Amino acid sequence: MNRNLQLLTTGVAVRVFGSALYSPFLALFFISDLHIGYLEIGTILVGVGLVQLPFNFLGGLLTDRWGRRRLILFGLATEALATAGLAYAFALRSLPGGILAALLGGSAASLAGPAFSAYIADFAEGSERTRGFTWYRIGFNAGFSAGVSAGGILASVLGFAGAVFIASLVIAVGFTVLLVSIGPSPVDVALAEGRALGSSRGGAGSSRANVRESFRILARDRPALEVLLAVGLAALVVGQWAVTFPLFVHNVLGISYSLLGVGLALNGLVVVFGQSPTTERVIGRRHSTIAILGLLLYVAAFLGLGAAGLVAFFPLSVFFLAVVVLTFGENLLAIPQTTLPSNLAPKTEVGAYNGAFNTVGAAGGLASVFVGTLVLSLTSNPLLIWSLLVLPAVFSVILFRDAARRMRPGVDRA
Repeated sequence: MNRNLQLLTTGVAVRVFGSALYSPFLALFFISDLHIGYLEIGTILVGVGLVQLPFNFLGGLLTDRWGRRRLILFGLATEALATAGLAYAFALRSLPGGILAALLGGSAASLAGPAFSAYIADFAEGSERTRGFTWYRIGFNAGFSAGVSAGGILASVLGFAGAVFIASLVIAVGFTVLLVSIGPSPVDVALAEGRALGSSRGGAGSSRANVRESFRILARDRPALEVLLAVGLAALVVGQWAVTFPLFVHNVLGISYSLLGVGLALNGLVVVFGQSPTTERVIGRRHSTIAILGLLLYVAAFLGLGAAGLVAFFPLSVFFLAVVVLTFGENLLAIPQTTLPSNLAPKTEVGAYNGAFNTVGAAGGLASVFVGTLVLSLTSNPLLIWSLLVLPAVFSVILFRDAARRMRPGVDRA
């Protein structure tokens, strides 16, 4: 793998380690220190997420015009400063200050997200691009697992504000690592020299499309739009892992918080040690097929949980089995989710396509929180709960299959 991509993975692992020192524990801080109720917490988290959504696509447009490396460094520097501001706000127990800092840091991270993907795509094509995204994901999850483990200790020793301040320093270290180590990508060099990267249709020698043309290019790309919608629908299913899954496991299956934590840790281990072998097994196969298989594993795991809750059949064993199955589904689905946007994009629109996919995926994740809690409030039948929540997977599979017939084989090949 290209040395710049190895260094990018290292820097990202450091940055995610920093953010994971506090982000999984935010709700606990809101409850214990600020005495905020569950409904208010949900409103704050979803509200902050909605504000950040447009920054995903804006970041994609900036990536294609301002440069990948420059936007990555800008995002990390801003996130480090915003996290320090968050620590200060939490030390004062100021909810408005905390929300403002979270908005700034989250928006900066969303803005830089497409630049990371475009940077990887610039250095690698074909199967090597798939491997590049795989190692980026491994670095991300390794940093998160280590950060979650250390965050609980730091919060108990230094307090929550102290843990967040340490997180800001760690993110600053991640920024410094990338500042001194990674070089400009080939597209960054071309932008700096004022050279054309190709036309909107991939030809050579024409100027970069303006913002309106970038929208028009994507709007006319039917395979990309089908995959985009399929990814959004898949996010409605996958996103149930974040909120609905732990609520169901604890309240319906009766699994304790400690065992739930073990299951979440198991998810991280399967990603870190299983993602690379999984990628190597599917190299050369269609991305659309990989996505469908990954989504079906999610469906099997969630329906298995529902069945176990309905008949009270070894709920603890089914819980751990479901974690393993859905994490293998996560490992498979992540391959096309990260790689296909760059493969589908014309050379001048790699950032814009990644920004659009990030926006739709994030929107699907936010919607999954509302849909999941709504279904939990409408019925207490465990199997019906998960049957309703996996329904979007049916339409996602249909869209992936239709898009597979329209994409060029090279685009749809891992």
